[in-house]
Amino acid sequence: MKILSQRLREAREKAGLKQIEASKLLGISNGTLSGYEREYRDPDTDTLHKMANLYGVSVDWLLGKSMSPSTKDTSRPEPMSEQDTLMFRNWKRMTEDEKEEALNVIQYILYRKKTNNGNANQND
Repeated sequence: MKILSQRLREAREKAGLKQIEASKLLGISNGTLSGYEREYRDPDTDTLHKMANLYGVSVDWLLGKSMSPSTKDTSRPEPMSEQDTLMFRNWKRMTEDEKEEALNVIQYILYRKKTNNGNANQND
């Protein structure tokens, strides 16, 4: 799927994200994202939808089924919330250090949530 790999990279770059930033926001490794963009891995459906939402494009466009990257597409699972939109709009205004700090906070929150859920399940 050469078109998918090309469009994933194009969409990420147009969104103003480096590969490492996008991979952290998507919750995947940088190597996995690199594999998608270099055409030696294919994303699953959920990851494909996450990438489309993050980059502000339609899944159909990523897959080469549409010539327009417009997100006016019924394949999107849900519109981005106001908070998500605000976060991504402000992302471009942040310095590299601020972006790194924000990504670290997000990773910490997700880690804490994951470990708390694990502890809650053990008490049942």
